[in-house]
Amino acid sequence: MPLVRCSEQNRQTLEEFYFEWASEQNEVSARLGESMLKVIELINKTFVETKLYGLTSHAHLLLLSENDSTSNRHVALIANSEEYVVEYRITDENQSQRNPSIKVVTKSIEEFKNSLIIALFESQGWTKNNELNNLFSQIKI
Repeated sequence: MPLVRCSEQNRQTLEEFYFEWASEQNEVSARLGESMLKVIELINKTFVETKLYGLTSHAHLLLLSENDSTSNRHVALIANSEEYVVEYRITDENQSQRNPSIKVVTKSIEEFKNSLIIALFESQGWTKNNELNNLFSQIKI
């Protein structure tokens, strides 16, 4: 399933939102928009069966497991021409902290893809999702 923008932000699709950024005169905004369009394309190619909802907050893309902007924001993404960032919370009951946050920064789109899969898996927002479980099992941690 393609990544779908949360219905509370239905004025534009995610692609239209980031295309506007990519069309900006400001070079930094334009590069960010172009990079986020690549991220959306990667997500749509990687997760064919998994339901993912996107909520934008400034330039960030928040990934939700439900079409509800008030639901848990499991994973946050941002990208520019130099790096990709994935940030997520671990919801493991065995953690000493309460929902510690992990941030991964990489320059490689392939490392970003693996980090995204790990983030979706470890955030536990998509439990019992066969596609995600299969993708996670293919990553060598």
